[in-house]
Amino acid sequence: MEGNREHLALLDQTLEEIIVSWFERVKSNYVTEEESHQLGVEPEVKFFHESNMYRIKFARTSELDVTYGLGGFEKEGHLVVESSVNNKSERFDYDSFAEKLKAYYWRGRNEKPWTHPDFDRFTYNDLMPFKPFLGESVILETRKEKADIIRLHFPINPRHEKLIMSTPEILKDLIENYCLHPLKRIYAESYHGR
Repeated sequence: MEGNREHLALLDQTLEEIIVSWFERVKSNYVTEEESHQLGVEPEVKFFHESNMYRIKFARTSELDVTYGLGGFEKEGHLVVESSVNNKSERFDYDSFAEKLKAYYWRGRNEKPWTHPDFDRFTYNDLMPFKPFLGESVILETRKEKADIIRLHFPINPRHEKLIMSTPEILKDLIENYCLHPLKRIYAESYHGR
């Protein structure tokens, strides 16, 4: 179990790096918490961390109100990456959103995006066998008077966990380009299409 703790710590560190890096890249385009105190307005972007989940929140009056998250946990001895988005839109079509996720992940799961010699034979599905079904790997948590949360759970294939964890650039790429970026893009398309 010692190896699992080390891998979970490495996963947590990678998730934090991804969200902090995203925050650093975009903060010049938004009012940050520090600037909000000086300007007397609400912050438009903020980064926060709570119980193994790193979040970035974007909020612009009547234009944008969304929070994305990345987290990691262990389930039945296996590591799982969670990407999430909080939705406050009243007319959001969850069925259409779920269908777009399903279409993307069924197509994308067989891609072999790496040139790294230890990984060039693997598909996304080899490393993270994700099945995009609502109620299974895609969880919708509806909450009265709060934002709904859409969570995607990506299990790391235990046969390849050691290799993935020993190659930080692949771990980061896998999380950003398979777990997070498609969720961001599909959510944005669905949000603007309401």
